[in-house]
Amino acid sequence: MSFLYSIFLKLLYPTSLCVGLLLASAVFRRRHSRSALPAPRSHLLDRLCFWLAVAVLMVCGNGWVVRGLTQHLEWQNLPRDPVPVADCIVVLGGGLAAKIPPRTTVEVTDAGDRVLYAAHLYRQGKAPQVICIGGIATGGVALRSEAEEMQELLELLGVPPAAITKETDSGNTHENGRNVRALLPERGFKRVLLVTSALHMPRTLGVFRKYCTGIEFIPAPTDFRITERLPAPWYQELKALVPTPANLLLFTETLHEYLGLAYYRLRGWL
Repeated sequence: MSFLYSIFLKLLYPTSLCVGLLLASAVFRRRHSRSALPAPRSHLLDRLCFWLAVAVLMVCGNGWVVRGLTQHLEWQNLPRDPVPVADCIVVLGGGLAAKIPPRTTVEVTDAGDRVLYAAHLYRQGKAPQVICIGGIATGGVALRSEAEEMQELLELLGVPPAAITKETDSGNTHENGRNVRALLPERGFKRVLLVTSALHMPRTLGVFRKYCTGIEFIPAPTDFRITERLPAPWYQELKALVPTPANLLLFTETLHEYLGLAYYRLRGWL
């Protein structure tokens, strides 16, 4: 079910929609050109699909639209200042590139800030234990679980092995919360710093509070894509009208979270 859900999500992404609409436009145009008789309906559908593809590209690649939608999710759980002390740090998997040759160690992508921030909180004395949560993502292929990759990076960042606990069986956010609900009470953890990307935090926090009743989860988001604006000339804002690959990618990630929230509410996981 989760695998089919992930495939369905990909079909709703802007690039997938654009490709689908352009293919449909080509099919209708071909049918129209081969017809011996006038086919106004095929011609109309051809133009409609083409301009819908253009509209998807313009809207989903618009910097103002992307910023507004992303900020709405990211700024729901801003980090506390100062970050309070807790019993442990729970960090969700994601954002790491496995140690596969020619890489000589685990590497980080944007979402890898989660692990960097968890190590920072540990070294600041905010909690004595770090719990790494993450198996192999649904439908994915990997040599090791995300939790094992995180452990290696945490140790490189100075977190001792004795301070790290791994949960390696969960393949998505729902399973993250479900699988950790027994682990926390067993160890007497009642106050938890929850570390994940800011965009992912609303769904994560909802799942963990749903499944781990009696535990106080303090959001400690990182990997912010939207920050406070720096002073800039007004005409710089006009660049946001031009669709860019970066905006399309961020829109896709944001759409993934909105659809994930809707799906999780429908399943009763929030």
